Amino acid sequence: MRLAPPRTRIDANKIKVKDRAGLRKIRISQISVMVLLIVGLLSVGCDYNSHMTTWGTAGPVAEKQALLFNVLLWVMVVVFVLVEGALLYAAIKFRRKPGDGLPKQVHGNTPLEITWTVIPTILILALGVWSVQTLFELDKPPAGSDVLEVTATGHQWWFEFEYPDADGNGTFVTTANELKVPVGRPVHVNLLSDDVLHSFWIPRLAGKVDMVPTRNNHLWFQADESGVFHGQCAELCGRAHALMKFRVQAVPEDEYLAWVAGFGKEPVLSAQAAQGQLVFNGEGGCVVCHSATGPDSPATVDARVQGFLSGLESPVAPGPNLTDLATRGTFAAGILDLNRENLRKWITDPESVKSGNHMSGRATVYQTPDGTTKLNQKQVSNVIEYLLSLK
Repeated sequence: MRLAPPRTRIDANKIKVKDRAGLRKIRISQISVMVLLIVGLLSVGCDYNSHMTTWGTAGPVAEKQALLFNVLLWVMVVVFVLVEGALLYAAIKFRRKPGDGLPKQVHGNTPLEITWTVIPTILILALGVWSVQTLFELDKPPAGSDVLEVTATGHQWWFEFEYPDADGNGTFVTTANELKVPVGRPVHVNLLSDDVLHSFWIPRLAGKVDMVPTRNNHLWFQADESGVFHGQCAELCGRAHALMKFRVQAVPEDEYLAWVAGFGKEPVLSAQAAQGQLVFNGEGGCVVCHSATGPDSPATVDARVQGFLSGLESPVAPGPNLTDLATRGTFAAGILDLNRENLRKWITDPESVKSGNHMSGRATVYQTPDGTTKLNQKQVSNVIEYLLSLK
């Protein structure tokens, strides 16, 4: 007779202990991964040296906005830590143990409930009142200040800037993608859009405000120091949205007035630049969308906008005013440094530099099988020389 092997006795309590130990290890590993992920995201997001940082403020508007943000942020951090800490403590301290029965049902603690209702209410009201008050304070420049008026218009995909009275003597200036302003002077910006929704944002000077078709928005800022402050469209506006940048160049008052005084004056052209002007005005067809001899007239602006709105079949669209191009540091909506090499790349094959731009999609000179220009390299060189003379 064959005897059955003895059965192994299973200790249920040991299995439960092992299961709990395994679950504890899993939880610890999950928490470790979450902590590392959070630290990694914070380290990536906190770049104090970035052009687009909101931490290094350079004007009164950005300073007040940063103060409001920081106070709200840290108050919420403290509240989160206290509430979550209390929840974790209660969950661990009073967790149900094996053999425990149902918890005893008792009524709430009235003083405690009043406390945790009144304190958050007072805190939210105080922060809310301060937030609304700050918004009203930042709505308009200080009364009695010498305000510079500018109109910024968002296009796909570049920014146009118009100064209706740039020097206090009625001088009208139209430029693009680089906004020159005097240091220490409030600048009131009227925000418009000719096509889709854009958003105007200069992180170190002021928060973002939408540019809405058929509606006028506005903001103001003041640069308290000389320098270049980078801006960006902050609203998804189409294919080249990420390449819709601009700069604010804050300069001393006398330098700003000198720039205004020289705007639109006839440039001194070399023989090669004069040949480039002929190509610009003639075979190249650049004048269909670009002006290079002064501010745009309302009739010209309206004709270009209507041409753009009529569809892709039209070769007409609003293009940046190039009158002061040689005084700028960048072009192509702030994505390229202004130099001969980059101008050649842009004129020869703009689609390879900025995908989706309307110049290569509409201008007659780019309607070739490979999308490059019909101009030969000598003509391109002449146009480059002309553009670098516009100052």
